[in-house]
Order: sequence, then structure tokens, then C-alpha cells
Amino acid sequence: MTVGDLADSFRTQSFHLMQAHPIAAAHLVLAAASIAPTCAAEQDVADEFSFVIVDFAQQHGVLHQRAVNRRAQETAGVAHGHR
Repeated sequence: MTVGDLADSFRTQSFHLMQAHPIAAAHLVLAAASIAPTCAAEQDVADEFSFVIVDFAQQHGVLHQRAVNRRAQETAGVAHGHR
């Protein structure tokens, strides 16, 4: 799968999500525009919101690392007979 294929998949998923979850759909569209814009308008959208996404991505990275660490501790505890 190419980056363009992934972006197209995000666009398709976004279309189907729009009614039920418009915020999730917007994230997918922004992801698609960021990795493989199809026109100048998409590139403008990606550029306009990039500063917001950077902050979000950094915070998401922190939360993800905490989850990874917690899971590693739980796995280590189970391996040593603790729970």
C-alpha cells in the first residue's frame, strides 16, 4: 500500500464516518491532506491546521508512552507471579 493509497482510504473512511462521528471524520481528512494532498486546497488545509496537530501528536505520544510503560509493568508483574 502506498502513501497515496492510505490517504485515499482515509478519505473514504471519512466519508462514511461523517454522519456518526464528524470529528473523527475531520481527523481522517486532515491526515489524508497531510500525507498526500490531492490539490492546493487540501494542502492549504493541512498547512493551516498543522500547528494544532503537532500539539495533539505530542500529547498523544506522551499518553501512548504511559500506556506502553503500564503494560510492560503489568506484564512483568504477571511474569513474576504478582497481580
